[in-house]
Amino acid sequence: MYQKKKFWLLCAIVLCAQPAFAEVEITVKTTAAPQLVLGPIQSQKTGKLTLNAAITRALAQSPRLRAFGSGVQAARGEYTQAGVWSNPEVNFQVENIVGSGPYKGTKSAEFGYGISQELPINGKPAVKQYIADRGLVISGFEHQAAALDLIRDVTIAYAEAIATKENIRIAKEQKVLAEDVLKSVKARVEAAAAPLIQKNRAEIERAAAVIALSKAMREHQIALKTLAALMGDISPSFKLESSAFFKIAKPKGHAFRDGLETSPDLLKLDTKQEQSKGQLELEMATAIPNPKLSAGLRNFQDTGDKAYMLGVSLPIPVFDSNSGNIEKARHELLRTELENRQTRLNTRSELGQAQERMQMAYVQARTLKNEILPTASEAFKLAMDGYKLGRFPYIDVLDMQRSLVGVQQQYIEALKEFQVAKANVERLAATHLNTLKITGKSNAR
Repeated sequence: MYQKKKFWLLCAIVLCAQPAFAEVEITVKTTAAPQLVLGPIQSQKTGKLTLNAAITRALAQSPRLRAFGSGVQAARGEYTQAGVWSNPEVNFQVENIVGSGPYKGTKSAEFGYGISQELPINGKPAVKQYIADRGLVISGFEHQAAALDLIRDVTIAYAEAIATKENIRIAKEQKVLAEDVLKSVKARVEAAAAPLIQKNRAEIERAAAVIALSKAMREHQIALKTLAALMGDISPSFKLESSAFFKIAKPKGHAFRDGLETSPDLLKLDTKQEQSKGQLELEMATAIPNPKLSAGLRNFQDTGDKAYMLGVSLPIPVFDSNSGNIEKARHELLRTELENRQTRLNTRSELGQAQERMQMAYVQARTLKNEILPTASEAFKLAMDGYKLGRFPYIDVLDMQRSLVGVQQQYIEALKEFQVAKANVERLAATHLNTLKITGKSNAR
């Protein structure tokens, strides 16, 4: 019994010898990665789908977003595994058997039982866990970025759906106007006050209006299906609330620039750079191989005696000093730093361009609404009244009708461009980050 206790004591020494060999260079404090939780975006009970309600449904139901959530959990598993030691090995060996003379058979056999354990040194487990921890934080930032991407895509799809809905309204008005013009032209042709060709033109315009209406309705259905897919729905079964589409405000550039540094895309780049530094340190630590400590018991069959064994083995880094991987990690770190710098420049440039598009769309929409659209409506009314009285030719009525419809479509297009540019600006500046609850803090070395 005493011998067995001594044997297991030696085994315990082997398994617990790590502190005597390791020089931990990195201290890892485990915290949770940033997580996505639904924030204050709530739907409004108006009977129609608002933009906020669409965003809420998308955040809750989108398969794409759930996939990134699974990525966070996968990174969490990698972090857990990073700090695990390699398994110990149980050894058994027999010597001095099946030989000649006194070693014939197994009478002089020596049986050995033992256990061995590889001991990671130079703080390798801590470095591995640090690298995995950075990966966990990166996956959290990717989860946030995916949520912001989804908010942007839903906002753009919603604006597209509203724009196509308004185009249906314009197309219906165009059809009614074309029918009214056709009635007036018919009356004048029947009264021999206008040539027959004017009636033919009016009929062509009415047919074109019917085609435009059909096209607008198809485009609206396509836009609704796109929006439904982003929300995780198979088919659209909702009506849209349009009032927010027409509410535009003068852009404030500084507010968006201030939030740029909080973007998870840029924070992810910083974390990747930290991870690359950790990888370089790991490769440098790997240049010194891990020793293996062993302990066991030897049983001498011929005398019945027992003896204990202790051993240590250390690979000699003569042929493999891990220099190639060290060089690779060093250049990977340099590449990460350069990519980080370039991405920041690109992001600032993209934000500036999106702000310019937003500003231009705002000015265009305001000008069309306040100046051009009222003038075009009044010009068409005057041309139509004058044509009925025989003061204007039909070609003037036709031109005014086309101009009015064109201005109405330009106004809707300008509003859509404003909403699209605003969505892109808010995405780049991570404006909606306050709708995503962040749990956990970045870990420190």
